[in-house]
Amino acid sequence: MAFDTSKVSTLGFGCMRFDGRADDAIDIEYTKQMVDCYLEAGGNYFDTAWAYPNSEAALGKALVGRHPRDSYMIASKCVAWNHCNGPEDLEKQLQETLANLGVDYVDVYLMHNLGGNRTAAFQKHGAWEFMKSVKERGLAKHIGFSAHCTPEELRQFVVDYPEAEVVQLQVNYLDWDSPSFRERECVEVAREAGKPVIVMEPVKGGILANPSQAVRDVLDAAMPNDSYATAALRFAASVDGVCCVLSGMNTVQMVEENCRAFADFKPLSDDERAAISEAQRIMAESGAIQCTGCDYCAKVCPQGIGISGCMTALNYYINFGDPEAAAYQLGFVVRFNAGKQMPSECIRCGACEEACPQNIPILECFDRIANEIEPHRKPVVLMKQ
Repeated sequence: MAFDTSKVSTLGFGCMRFDGRADDAIDIEYTKQMVDCYLEAGGNYFDTAWAYPNSEAALGKALVGRHPRDSYMIASKCVAWNHCNGPEDLEKQLQETLANLGVDYVDVYLMHNLGGNRTAAFQKHGAWEFMKSVKERGLAKHIGFSAHCTPEELRQFVVDYPEAEVVQLQVNYLDWDSPSFRERECVEVAREAGKPVIVMEPVKGGILANPSQAVRDVLDAAMPNDSYATAALRFAASVDGVCCVLSGMNTVQMVEENCRAFADFKPLSDDERAAISEAQRIMAESGAIQCTGCDYCAKVCPQGIGISGCMTALNYYINFGDPEAAAYQLGFVVRFNAGKQMPSECIRCGACEEACPQNIPILECFDRIANEIEPHRKPVVLMKQ
């Protein structure tokens, strides 16, 4: 049975950000309230993963057994780039997922976070053959993959995994045309391949819920009934080829607000699109570093520093004035996603500045990152320890 996008609610419930997840202190009774509110408003798609600390177990307690199994869909994911030495570990993850959730099957099962140096691990351990077996055994109704990747990588994935029924991609208006993320191109690749898109990070980890005052003024004028987070969600949901947009909701108020916005969802109007474009322009003209992501600098860096990712994190700080959010992005984009070194590894050789076609003062940027962003950096918690 093919993945029927008409059966999926436009607003999905992302379960990565439950409060208390890191130390197994999630308030299950409060989570039940959020789940019930979401279902009553017509939502039906819950996204979790084996690698999200305590997420599956919390969702199992708050959802499964309390509502008819055919009234909701659960998506979960397996990883090969961590805690995996072969197909037997993938099977162990699957069985733990089913036990954690308290279900006999998941509706959607995804390979978790393809892209960059993580892809090789899935290939090494025969993950896609395993995924196909999961569907054949009836333990998942549909299979696919999530990815933080380049359009070129994605194009290869849809060739390598033709049975993939759905693709989960990052989409938000901040990164839509970013040379570091190239989200527009990725969505176009998925659409050309006939793969429906589930959106993750539509609010950029919460960053777009708290934009600069100049952006707020623009959005308030054009979208007075939407919160800044809702405006970001609606942008993602308006993209052609997207069937569901995940929101990492962790309060009942957030659930109610987002569900109201999606109760009778309509794509962005021309005026609203113009406002989003203006918001993008303001961010681009805010003094942000004009890095194009060409990575000529990184190719000559003897230390393997993720320079373009560092510029991305610095731009978050310039745009939003939030050093903690920028520090999170620094860890995610440079270390976790790209597997590169931090600016603290710089030996000040200057090769990067000589190679940069934009004449960016990279070493000065590193100094600013070191003084204003890195002191706020904490570990990126996205997987089991």
